[in-house]
Amino acid sequence: MAIKAPKGAGSKLGRTETVSIRLDPRLNYLCELAARSQRRTKSSFIEATLAEHIQTQVINKWRNSDFDEPNTFGERADVLWHVRESQRLVSLGIVAPELLTFEEQHIWALIEENGHFWRGRWRGNDWDFNISLDTIVRERVDEYWEDLVAVAMGEKKPDVLPGVGTPPPSRDIDDEIPF
Repeated sequence: MAIKAPKGAGSKLGRTETVSIRLDPRLNYLCELAARSQRRTKSSFIEATLAEHIQTQVINKWRNSDFDEPNTFGERADVLWHVRESQRLVSLGIVAPELLTFEEQHIWALIEENGHFWRGRWRGNDWDFNISLDTIVRERVDEYWEDLVAVAMGEKKPDVLPGVGTPPPSRDIDDEIPF
């Protein structure tokens, strides 16, 4: 179906991937005919069909309410895809957390619960932040990515992750006047 990259070429998302599928004889024959009708190879036809289906496959179909328009993978592809694994996980955690694997859920929980990774406000004696694509500080996630993964896998203790400190005390403007 696709050309394999040379051994040691990086993560599997850095190249095309060969996939073996099993088709029953009827579906296989019809697939061959459909591919012929478009003057394509069967593998090219299957890849195009998958790409077309991804454009219409609804994300969060069970979470959509009357007020939300359904999102498809195609509509959110620009948000969901990123070359860095850390950024893909952040986007998936915000857009469709129910699709996270068990291991990804551990990492996401560390990010979600740590105010250091979010923009927010100091309210009284605690930070207040909302979890959204607009409030995540992606650079901080990238900076601590290796530690986040290590903590989630039990290889490091949680204290290697940054904490959210208290803001500096507010200064009175009169303190800054030089006379």
